[in-house]
Amino acid sequence: MSEKNDPRITLPPIGTIHSCYVEKFGIPRQSGLVKSATAMLELLPPYDTPDSLRGLEEFSHLWIIFVFHQSMREHPPSSGFPPSPEAMAGQAGVTSWKATVRPPRLGGNERIGVFSSRSNFRPNPIGLSVVELLDVQGTTLKLGGGDFLDGTPVLDIKPYLPYADRIPEATGAYANAAPERANHVEFSPGAERAIQALEDETRPALRKLVCDMLAYNPRPAYQPDDPDRVFGTRIFDLDLRWKQLKSKVTVLSVDPILDACG
Repeated sequence: MSEKNDPRITLPPIGTIHSCYVEKFGIPRQSGLVKSATAMLELLPPYDTPDSLRGLEEFSHLWIIFVFHQSMREHPPSSGFPPSPEAMAGQAGVTSWKATVRPPRLGGNERIGVFSSRSNFRPNPIGLSVVELLDVQGTTLKLGGGDFLDGTPVLDIKPYLPYADRIPEATGAYANAAPERANHVEFSPGAERAIQALEDETRPALRKLVCDMLAYNPRPAYQPDDPDRVFGTRIFDLDLRWKQLKSKVTVLSVDPILDACG
């Protein structure tokens, strides 16, 4: 395909997200659910100038347009969006996308069209989230209530405009209302002591973050109860382990992750 006729678009990231969520497991399924989750959006050169953010502090919320970077196919860096027809056919290490997905809100068993969902497995792995703007620190934004994986590339930032973006009469089909907090979260004595000792400026509202995250049941909806199974994920620089029986979650441990020399 000649460059002149190539329909693909190359979009350079304008920033990177530094998030409390280090692994996908445990990330809330939509932004705004876990308000205790924080993230820092760092602008990248040449966009990292205070002038590019002038006036942004006057807005309470922002739209963040980003890339589901762990869902991206392994296509060559120059391919841009969307992948080439050859790549989409299975060449160049690219896996074809699927026309239907199984949303968690439908129990993980019913399939609907990919464009009727917010699945991260899409032809173009682009995400869109509304977040609270907590602070502007030079060319870094402190965000609240996000659903970002650490290292997420950001394509654009736009202010949230209540008069245009809020539509009271809108309907949302199978996701018309926010999900309920399904689980009650408890801590083992050891986990309680650890979380109290580990909460600091680098891990703000740590206990509340863990409670909020696990209350929304990150376990796949189709997975049966197994009281002996230990679930785990990483937040900040910590390893979090828990068990779940029906709607009761017991946090077993919260431990610092040691590096290879630790």
